[in-house]
Amino acid sequence: MALYTFLTVRQPSPEDMAAALAEVLGVQAGEVDVADDTDGHRDWTAPVLCDYTALNGDLALSWDVRVAPRVGPAPPAEAEAALMLAARLGTTVLHPAGGVRPSAYWAATPDGVRTRARVLDDDTSGDGPPSLTVDAVEEPVGQLPRARVERILEAGQDG
Repeated sequence: MALYTFLTVRQPSPEDMAAALAEVLGVQAGEVDVADDTDGHRDWTAPVLCDYTALNGDLALSWDVRVAPRVGPAPPAEAEAALMLAARLGTTVLHPAGGVRPSAYWAATPDGVRTRARVLDDDTSGDGPPSLTVDAVEEPVGQLPRARVERILEAGQDG
């Protein structure tokens, strides 16, 4: 099973999310079930399941996508899928960079730029949707005008 985690700057409709995921994964839009985290009506048999959560701050949505093993050909890597979604939806798409820093992400822009990003959780109260800020990016991202442009060090590097 392929798993993806995405954060988007803009909030596409569930229908647009389903169509974009279908295109990226090579399935029909009817084979993609998209629902927010409070929706009890799901097609649990769909080969692609996408749960989304509204966010506050610099990012609008968090997506968790599960792709059944029966989907073929093999789904693209998360980085490639993020670039394809960004182009299709016209929004910057972030995905985790992996490693030991939970704030480390990659940002994919609609025009094909891929750059490192640092995402900070501003939500200290626990009330309402999570609030996330994109604190820094390594390359300018037009949809994230408040993010500082600076080198983002990997874990284990000085700085």
